[in-house]
Amino acid sequence: MAFPDSRREAPMAAPSESERMAAYDMQVELVTRIGVQELAPGTGSLREALASLKSLIDFTRATLHTYSIGLERGADLGRPTVQSLAYALVNDTIRPFTTPWHPRLAAYEARCPVDTSPLDHEAAWPEAEAMRAELAALREPLLRIVGGLGDISGADFGVAATG
Repeated sequence: MAFPDSRREAPMAAPSESERMAAYDMQVELVTRIGVQELAPGTGSLREALASLKSLIDFTRATLHTYSIGLERGADLGRPTVQSLAYALVNDTIRPFTTPWHPRLAAYEARCPVDTSPLDHEAAWPEAEAMRAELAALREPLLRIVGGLGDISGADFGVAATG
């Protein structure tokens, strides 16, 4: 029974097959990369972490190009879309981290003595711990994006945001 002046909300349409496939592809990349997978203190390379994050930007762009015809536009649907999550991933999460850290690390790397390995030189960088802390802080927003992609793809990789 309908009441006068009552609104019926249309049920949200299920994501398209292209939307689900693009979400899944991005989700797989995210859950297997630095940012979601933590870089334990004193392990790994900050240069490689930056390269991994940069490759996520490239992968995200390529995914949007691959599936662009079948993707929902923006978040006008009242729920996140692959495009809105991709924008949040690249422009609101990864780029604000890589933009300041890439040139700072590159400037330090350029001063590496010939007789010192790049990893040893990086480990001695006075800013290494600050960069590692900011890298660790990326985990929560990245996990929220993984969750949004999982809502679209239907896949659950067993990682969840704790905040």
